[in-house]
Amino acid sequence: MVKRGIEVINTTGKIARRAVLIYPKFYDHTFWSFERTLAKYTPRNEFGLPKRSLPPLGLMGLFNHLKPYYDNIELIDRNVNPLPLEELIKEADHVYIGGMIAQQKGFLEDAEAVKDAGKLLIAGGTIVDEHSQPRLMDMADHLVENEAEMVIDDLLEGLFHGNAEKLYRGTHAPPEQFFQPDYSCINMGNYQSMSVQITRGCPFNCEFCDIVARFGRKMRIAPWEHTEKAFRQMFQFGWKGTVFIVDDNFIGNPTETVTLLKKLCEIETEIGYRFPKYSEVSLNLSDEKPVMAELRKWFRKAYFIDNFIGVETNNIAALCETGKKQNLRGEKTVQEKLTLISEETGSNMMIGIIYGFDSDTSESVDDLIDFINSTHVPTVMVGLLQAPRNTELWNRMKEEGRLVEEATGNNSDGTMNFIPYSISEQEAERNYVRILEGIYSEDVFFTRVKRALRLIDPEVKDGTKSTRESMHCALRILTKENSRIYWRHLKDAHRIARKRFGSKTKGYWYILSEYLTYCARYTHMKAQTRYMREQIESRSYSQWQLRPWREIQGLGTMRLLGSALNVSVQSI
Repeated sequence: MVKRGIEVINTTGKIARRAVLIYPKFYDHTFWSFERTLAKYTPRNEFGLPKRSLPPLGLMGLFNHLKPYYDNIELIDRNVNPLPLEELIKEADHVYIGGMIAQQKGFLEDAEAVKDAGKLLIAGGTIVDEHSQPRLMDMADHLVENEAEMVIDDLLEGLFHGNAEKLYRGTHAPPEQFFQPDYSCINMGNYQSMSVQITRGCPFNCEFCDIVARFGRKMRIAPWEHTEKAFRQMFQFGWKGTVFIVDDNFIGNPTETVTLLKKLCEIETEIGYRFPKYSEVSLNLSDEKPVMAELRKWFRKAYFIDNFIGVETNNIAALCETGKKQNLRGEKTVQEKLTLISEETGSNMMIGIIYGFDSDTSESVDDLIDFINSTHVPTVMVGLLQAPRNTELWNRMKEEGRLVEEATGNNSDGTMNFIPYSISEQEAERNYVRILEGIYSEDVFFTRVKRALRLIDPEVKDGTKSTRESMHCALRILTKENSRIYWRHLKDAHRIARKRFGSKTKGYWYILSEYLTYCARYTHMKAQTRYMREQIESRSYSQWQLRPWREIQGLGTMRLLGSALNVSVQSI
């Protein structure tokens, strides 16, 4: 659909001379950043700072869409570029800032700097919500809420004619209108991985997840030409590293995913290079249905080296409570399902674990730790349960009077935004530290590592780093922080590799390479665990945070809560 206003812009000139797109800084330490690993072991970026895990994919798509409407446009990642923002936007006519709720501190700082500089500010991304972001609503000249594709041209037309509205609410965009990223707008060397999005939506409606509220349950799949163009452009610009397919559930439509994997194989055969890939998938990848068996086969052929799976918990009551029934399918245990996936795809995996469901207790913590340690998965993201706005969990907590504040958007910061049912918030946070320490102590972590090394298939992964970079990383891993630990377990990795593949073969070196990758991740996880203990031990608690909801109900909700809440439950 082409709008009349855009036609006018195209025939009469640009909207303005220069636009700057800003991706705000992440301040909080998170599971996903792997910042300590990148800081200690990888080469520096162009500014002499540690690399970042991933580029700002959403803004890369917006950059591509905006190019015809400005003489000059630039994308600046504040996590990469340390120069003062005032200098970076000095010549800008329009400044677009996009980001997530987890970037709130950096987002608001940058927004304030933009307005202090007298620039026109346009805010977007999943952080934008008129109910939860009053300060941002006041500062920004214009805001885009939800998916931008269906309203961006209305905004541009309004900017051109001088009558743009304050707030534009996007709706679900048809796949052919998905923004297509332009990888030329970033320096790829500043990042550890590239990213691409192929689908939006998820068929499952887990109570705590906001994906369905944001993107719907029906899978929307980008035209193949979009995906092909992205992979060709990455190759054209010399990228040889990993590619993260950021879809919230890449196998939401298994039949379509098989077709996508076949096409990925075809295009990589044409260009002569297979990108190592990873994505997020659901545990039903282990189902016995023929389509799932075919899917696992094509994950191997399409060179997926890792997948993130939301296991969430071993607590069956909690899985039923939160609507995660897809994890309960079939006769196999979760451990058996995870093993099957690695055996048939050949890939590593990471799993997500959540603590704080209504049926979770302090007594169940040891069972959860034992469950995690019985798997072959070294890298485990553990978070306390949060209720994001517009989820079914948010609605239930609000109806029950348990909602306290907005979710932080950082699911590994050791906080909850509602009153847990069976344990107090203080108890939940302390149990969170117990879980982290129970799965990231040296012995249990490296036991899981050795299980993984005995299982993963070296034919899946070929090397992704240059020899020079690989030697750089290996040398630093084995000579820096925790190096004694890494040397201690290296002999077992050597034995596993030699037993499986013989000495100094391709498979042997692959296993040792994977071992060092786990060592590098352990540096981050160990530091993150220590950081979370320090953070939680320093927190002070109000009376309502010292009791579970089941006790508060008995004492009388309003009498106990009273003025203790900083945010009125009714006003959220």
